[in-house]
Amino acid sequence: MLVGAGLMFFQESDLQTEPRYYTLTRTYEALNEMAPLALVDLNPALFEPIPSETSQLAVLRSQKYLDKALTNIKGDLDIRVDKSETRFALTTEGDISEARRFSFSPATNASFTFTCTEQDEVNCASAIENYLQLLITLRAESIKTGLSRSLELVDQLLNQSAKITESQRDRLTLQKIALQESVELASGEMQLIAEDKYFGGEQITTVGRKTYLFGLLVGLIIGCLILLQLVISDNVIRDSKKLVSLVGFPKFLGNIDKKRNPNSIQHIATAIRGATTITGTTTLRVLPVDSHANNEVFVGELAGVLGCKATLINSVADISAAELSPNLDSPILIFVNQHKTKISDLESAWTLAEKSGNTVVGAVLVSN
Repeated sequence: MLVGAGLMFFQESDLQTEPRYYTLTRTYEALNEMAPLALVDLNPALFEPIPSETSQLAVLRSQKYLDKALTNIKGDLDIRVDKSETRFALTTEGDISEARRFSFSPATNASFTFTCTEQDEVNCASAIENYLQLLITLRAESIKTGLSRSLELVDQLLNQSAKITESQRDRLTLQKIALQESVELASGEMQLIAEDKYFGGEQITTVGRKTYLFGLLVGLIIGCLILLQLVISDNVIRDSKKLVSLVGFPKFLGNIDKKRNPNSIQHIATAIRGATTITGTTTLRVLPVDSHANNEVFVGELAGVLGCKATLINSVADISAAELSPNLDSPILIFVNQHKTKISDLESAWTLAEKSGNTVVGAVLVSN
């Protein structure tokens, strides 16, 4: 299960990517500095900054202004500026004679959007700020230039004293003062209205819980299949149940396990007496399917309990024909080592002991 979950993690980890780029976008709205002129009966829509807002965008996009914005900015980045589309509203005005005048004026103030892209979030904020200051200066100069030209026209009209009435002179004088103050107050100020940050490229921060559950489930199924395969194909005797199924219950004499059952030798001796007749002349031959360091100790203790002679002969791989010579007074006891003896080796040892004409008392499972 852990392997399955690990594989799912590494599989989705291959999909993980670091952000490939960082983008900062800021939108500023231009203040309508012409609007206060309406207080002195001047239509703000008739005053156009020089250069116009459309031309200002072209100036800002020039290489000259771009180089100024990136002065003292280190690193590779890309910056651009865009302007919102100008939308107009139709307005009507009437006088005492019920004459109607129609005019178009901007429905909304112009907005400029600065977009900067770089590898990491380092210089974009400074670059946009530099670019914004250039735009503010440009707008302030354009407003002053546009108003100054209108101011010159008012001065010329005031100089034509013979052609204007006193009421018109007073009105033009007031408008002149308003235009002069507007020129002084022109700042090109911009108001931040939106900011957005974006880290480009897909990024997976963690593997989903469903993916882990799927990996655990797949790992569990595969693990169960592997375990089932090992159980079915296991050729080693693991417990007494397996040994009983191979030799039969009558031939199974018990288990020697000194750690769990110190009296296990006594129990095996009792089972041997029940399986065959033991006399003073009996010599019990113990045939180990596999060699084991404690077999000699077990055989000595077993002989002491039974009161007969017990001999440990060689294992099946090294046994000689003389050791298997038929002898009714020397039955054979087979020792099977738990977690070591293979089924095929037990079958070979049992067949060899029986076919040699000897009496096989049974099999004992020896725990290491």
